[in-house]
Amino acid sequence: MDFGSLGYYIAATLFLFFAILMAINWRGRLQGGLLLLMAVLTVVWAIVSGKHAYNEVAVFPFSMFFELLRNIAAYAFLLGLLKPLYQAKDQLIRHQLLMVIMYVASVLLLIASFHINSYIPIGEYVLNIDYVWMYTANMLMAVAGLNLLIRLYQHTHPEGRHGFKYLFYGFGLIFCYDLFMYMDASLYGQINAQIWLGRGFAAAVSVPLLTLAAQRNPVWSLEVFVSKQLVFHIATFIGIGLYLLLMAVAGYYIKSYAGSWGGTAQILFLSIAILLLISTLYSGDLSARIKVFINKHFFNYKYDYRDEWTDLTRDLSKANEDDGLYVTVINSIARIIASHGGMLWLYDDRTLKYQVVANTFFDEVTETEAIEGDFATFLFRKDWIIDLKEVRKSPEHYEGLRIPDWLQGLPQAWLVIPLRHMDELYGFLVLAESRIFSKINWEDRDLLKTACMQAVSYLAFQKASESLAKSEKFAVFNRLSAFVVHDLKNLIAQLELITRNAKKFKHNPEFVDDAFETVEHASQKMGRMLTQLTQGRFSDQSANVIDLRGAMEEIMRNHEIYKPNPHLHCALENVKILVNHDRFVSIVGHIIKNAQEATEDDGYVKVEVYCDANNVIIKVMDNGCGMDEQFIKEKLFSPFITTKGNAGMGVGVYECREFIESLGGQVTVSSSPGLGSEFILSIPAKCEQTKETGAIL
Repeated sequence: MDFGSLGYYIAATLFLFFAILMAINWRGRLQGGLLLLMAVLTVVWAIVSGKHAYNEVAVFPFSMFFELLRNIAAYAFLLGLLKPLYQAKDQLIRHQLLMVIMYVASVLLLIASFHINSYIPIGEYVLNIDYVWMYTANMLMAVAGLNLLIRLYQHTHPEGRHGFKYLFYGFGLIFCYDLFMYMDASLYGQINAQIWLGRGFAAAVSVPLLTLAAQRNPVWSLEVFVSKQLVFHIATFIGIGLYLLLMAVAGYYIKSYAGSWGGTAQILFLSIAILLLISTLYSGDLSARIKVFINKHFFNYKYDYRDEWTDLTRDLSKANEDDGLYVTVINSIARIIASHGGMLWLYDDRTLKYQVVANTFFDEVTETEAIEGDFATFLFRKDWIIDLKEVRKSPEHYEGLRIPDWLQGLPQAWLVIPLRHMDELYGFLVLAESRIFSKINWEDRDLLKTACMQAVSYLAFQKASESLAKSEKFAVFNRLSAFVVHDLKNLIAQLELITRNAKKFKHNPEFVDDAFETVEHASQKMGRMLTQLTQGRFSDQSANVIDLRGAMEEIMRNHEIYKPNPHLHCALENVKILVNHDRFVSIVGHIIKNAQEATEDDGYVKVEVYCDANNVIIKVMDNGCGMDEQFIKEKLFSPFITTKGNAGMGVGVYECREFIESLGGQVTVSSSPGLGSEFILSIPAKCEQTKETGAIL
């Protein structure tokens, strides 16, 4: 029975270390005290149980007594965790009352059973009602513990279960093992020897789980520190032990079934197994993988990720206000590992190479990296953070990497972080040595890569915004060009008409005066259009008060040289409107010009101007070719669509609607093929006509 007592003594030793660790870190809170008490009682229980396991006996008052005290301390600890999670106070009271009744009943059953023979040989079948009651009482205690764990799991928010995960595993292992053992004993009237002897090992396995749970919950006032190196060596030791045990079993079967060659085969197999073990132990990759696994799954995180993410987002959001985005990206990523600074490389669409866009620490670098070069290809293919110190020390870990000359010339360069975006290598970041870190672990790498993913999204957004701004500038310029060319076409038509009539009317003083006036007007307007193109916007958009009738008569004079001559009917006198004069004359003139071009010379173009209750109405009517309903609905107001072939720009009607709607008005069109068209320009106005000032728009 030495094997069974060994398990109990191992459990006692581990719980003793656990108790000492908690006693050193305990800060006086009740929860931590209850957990400490449970550990101390478990130590005593394990020592007593180990002694009697050695003597091949299982049922005795002292062991049961300390087991009972241990369970009560554990239940009190779990109830203390459960109490704040209950939203209804009466629900907590009912649950506590039920647990107390169960505890009292179990304690009474155990006390009542103490009068029986104190020592019962393990595995001896004795059908005694007192034993059955005792086994049932202990089974109920285990059920009570599992019930508490289930309640705690149900009432813990999913986000908070991470901290309690190992607590569930640790106590769950103890209670499940007890439940199975006492349930088996209740059914068969005896304690199974093999189950009871393995109970100490089950308790021992629960110690590291409870230790990790205590470390993850400092609110219990147990700031438990567990050495990562210690856990690593323990895990390695356990792994070696399991490996050797498995190899020994395999060697035993080889010797048993290999016949006369069994001994030789066993020795050969064990030699190969030991050789593999030694080579594996000296494998740096395996050690690194074990350390990463332990750090990820058994220890708290090194960083407060909420603070790190908040700081990074705030810095990147304020980039345009301070040093610019490129420098901010370098400083934000360098801050994570306390680096002195860095250098940012981004891909240039023009040169098709990576080049430096910002440098906060290193000497100036003028070289570029080709997108298909060895260095860029390695970064894209592997997507690794390159530790240049590790490259110099163990280049075999970075097989296929060729450090470029410019990077080798930077002795203080430490890390190279690839910047990936949309499955492309957008660039990379070179960081200088850290002020406090000598090397980085898996958590540093994960945080750096995640932060760089966030940063590169800002870089890509800025690049897209700059490209969009350039496109918008070109779009504005193109739009201005279209409008200017449209107006220029009308001016050229006027000048061509003067040229054609010059020979015939050059001796007519009135024609000469009109010609000079037209040329002067065209020259001024072309000058304004040139200014608009130079400035990239409509330079003179200020509104001014103009006389509506005078503006309409000016428009008529500009278009009376074309056939058919337009006829104006304006019933308004002294009506003033607040608009930009040049654009108003150009817009209304374009509608009239379109009507003239759509009408035969013997047709008519009529213009009516009047006021209704709230609007100034300008109606242009003709009996020309007209338009169908589908064309009006789908194409009439679309820019760069025209029915005039190469003679038209397709922006006049579009510009007319944009201008009128900018004043709060609307353009209405009705037309029928072969019957003519009617354009109605409605501009909001309060038409209260007076002799002095008239209506003001």
